[in-house]
Amino acid sequence: MILTLEPFDEDYFSYGSDSAYPPDRSQALFPAFITLQWVDASLDDKMPSVVRKISETIRAVALADGQNVSHAAKYMNYATFGTPLEDMYGGNVERLRKIRAAIDPGNVMGLTGGWRF
Repeated sequence: MILTLEPFDEDYFSYGSDSAYPPDRSQALFPAFITLQWVDASLDDKMPSVVRKISETIRAVALADGQNVSHAAKYMNYATFGTPLEDMYGGNVERLRKIRAAIDPGNVMGLTGGWRF
């Protein structure tokens, strides 16, 4: 297991204008990336739920410790597949869907990997 922490400068989100991420720029976020590696192929279907459980546990412990992370959106580059768009983009999801529809009406980007709006 590898846990990577990315401490950002406290005023990291005070620069620039509003953007899709993070949906709440009032506090700095410190993304963490959890990597699990295994060699037993029989665990392939189980391991994503293990990563999610570790992430949920870390968040619950942080909240119980009094850390104000309830607003923290998941970082899309680190989110496990199946993560709801709202968990990453909050109230910006509908706006992003409208942008996608206007810019890419043929849904060409839907042919690629990644998050679907």
